[in-house]
Amino acid sequence: MIKKVPVSELRPGMEVVKLHSDVWEHLPYLYTTPGPIRDRDEVVRIEGQGYRHAFIHVPDNETPRAERLETVISDPGYEPPEKQRSPFDQEIQITQMAYENAMVHARRIVSDVKMGRQIDYEATSGVVRGIIESAVRNPDTLICISKLSRYDEYTYSHSINVAAIAVVFGEYLGMGRDELRELGTAGMLHDIGKTAIAEDIINKRGRLSEKEFSEIRKHPVFGHDILRRQPAIPDIVLDAVRQHHEKFNGAGYPGKLMQNAISPYARILSLADVYDALTSDRSYKDAILPNKALAIMYGMRGQDFDTTEVQLFIKCLGIFPAGSLVRLNTGKYGVVCESNPKRPLLPKIKIILDEDLRPIPAELVDLAARQTLHRDRLEILECADPGQYRINLKPFLFGS
Repeated sequence: MIKKVPVSELRPGMEVVKLHSDVWEHLPYLYTTPGPIRDRDEVVRIEGQGYRHAFIHVPDNETPRAERLETVISDPGYEPPEKQRSPFDQEIQITQMAYENAMVHARRIVSDVKMGRQIDYEATSGVVRGIIESAVRNPDTLICISKLSRYDEYTYSHSINVAAIAVVFGEYLGMGRDELRELGTAGMLHDIGKTAIAEDIINKRGRLSEKEFSEIRKHPVFGHDILRRQPAIPDIVLDAVRQHHEKFNGAGYPGKLMQNAISPYARILSLADVYDALTSDRSYKDAILPNKALAIMYGMRGQDFDTTEVQLFIKCLGIFPAGSLVRLNTGKYGVVCESNPKRPLLPKIKIILDEDLRPIPAELVDLAARQTLHRDRLEILECADPGQYRINLKPFLFGS
């Protein structure tokens, strides 16, 4: 299991996790040098350098099989009602069109703000409606599409991804259409305050200086100020934009709000924001595998996130989120097409590659149904990194 702990709680023998990512915007004082803590002097040195937190491995005998988030699976909390989903291969084409439409609009929003023009809030809500319809018909298509965006378009795709992921989670929680429209619109606009920050800070590779991070921390307030001067934007959207970097334990910004003092929309945006940042490629970092990102977020429970909310978020996306490349016990590889909230280890997958990573005729398999029929046991062993093997998953997801 992975767990976030204060640096002051590090002890000799604890092992710091290798994250393969720069998460400075969400965890600016995170110690990320992987490996075991050798002695107390090393802890003193880390504290002296200004680091406040680290992610460590917790032995499995303390939390059995927690690296696969079994504790979340067994939690007896909220269960969404079962709904009929539109077929994946049919819906993904429609979702792609909605996503491309949102990308065009995201560029327009940024351009309008930089030019001092008013944001067309009604047009933004209209774009979000397309995202909502996809979330209602088949939420997994949105999660898939959000992972296919290129890092050179991150400024725009991140806002859309946060809106999409937040809407998928909101729909999972049973929100109505009007609430989802407000939530998704807040997601589209959540980082608009970054337009007021110098681009050399926004695009800097590597860790920011204290002065640079102090500037970055202003973007929720800048965004709130930009939007409150616009007509017709509801207060609930303004609050979500201002509060999306607040944390459950009061250590966030700009207001150091705690727990339920943070608006529900902002808490959802925070989950979506961190997940997309961790799982997205950038010019200066590689993405973290989706299941690893969820494990990291689970380690942030009770600190950055409410424990129940992050558990529900993981249940919504699944142990192996849609769009994940997975290796099977047969040696073949598949891509996850549809999560299974009731049996998260048994999603629907499309088997696409043989043991040597060569394309094979695609075979759609429902792992849960296959197990129920007692056919040859087929299970997922692990997530695989398509980037490592230079595999473009898009043709497989859009193919029949």
